[in-house]
Amino acid sequence: MGDLARYVPGSDLRPAYNVDLYSRDHPTEADNVYPLVLKEANLDGLGRVRYLIGQDAVVETPAGVIAVQALEIDGVIELVVRGENNGAVLQLTRNGVLNAGPPAAITGCLPAWVSSSSFTLGSGALDIGGAPYEIPATLTKSGQSGFSANAWLYLKAAAPAPGNELTAGEISLDATAPSWSDTYKAWYIGTERVIGVLRSDGAGNLANFFCDGRSLNLTASINFLATSSPSTSDTAIPTGLPPLGALMWFGLAYIGQSNAQEYQVWMTPAPATSGNGHLIFDTINSPGSYSKAVLMFADSSQQVTYKAVWNGSGSVYVYLNGFFLPAGMAR
Repeated sequence: MGDLARYVPGSDLRPAYNVDLYSRDHPTEADNVYPLVLKEANLDGLGRVRYLIGQDAVVETPAGVIAVQALEIDGVIELVVRGENNGAVLQLTRNGVLNAGPPAAITGCLPAWVSSSSFTLGSGALDIGGAPYEIPATLTKSGQSGFSANAWLYLKAAAPAPGNELTAGEISLDATAPSWSDTYKAWYIGTERVIGVLRSDGAGNLANFFCDGRSLNLTASINFLATSSPSTSDTAIPTGLPPLGALMWFGLAYIGQSNAQEYQVWMTPAPATSGNGHLIFDTINSPGSYSKAVLMFADSSQQVTYKAVWNGSGSVYVYLNGFFLPAGMAR
């Protein structure tokens, strides 16, 4: 009988005869196989139904072969296809449902600060270039120092070759700002997917941080406004946020009011023509020091517009403590 386990797409499924099973074309023996074939094939014998056994790893594909397989991803059997020569893997279903397109799937993969030169990346699963990969256990990345001072560092993941499990070797930090991929609906530096943002400190080492998958919180704030002569007209100032579009940031604003007066501070992510925006402080005849939590968007150029309304003297300080991760990075 023909070896159906080695079936090549497009080949004839009708089995050849041997000493045990006989096809309809045998010159002397009765056909005892073809009726079974008809249960799984059209009358031409070229195929109707295929059963794929769930597997736990992407198969290798030599030249001239494209593999379609059932692959277990996060406990769900998904349908994937892999190009020849161990090419790219495209996930055709998500949670057992056909894909409308390759989304920016990411689950887990949370970074955590360990020291000024190391961090860990938790277990999880993610797409890279439309193909599914996983981190089966927490990875440790050491030797992370020597960066430019006070720089954003983009955490990126490269597709392993071969296989679908990432190791620490596929994880790296890059100071190059990523670009948004309309194809994969995520942030990329070349072919490597960016899955997070870290930062260096003033010495070029890894700054301490916390990340819950939705936001990044820096333990050392970025002081992006410090003035004893606040502007009394709308003034755009950079926040120091990474260039990832309009981001929701959180931080702390502080004023030092020197004399009895009404003192207002306004801030907005919109252009200066938008008006006063958000009222951050409003104090009347109360000299002293005041602080207040701030939560607002910066514009797509990572700027906010502020102004002070006052008749005396004082100072304004605004600190960036962190921000919410953009689409394509947020879990």
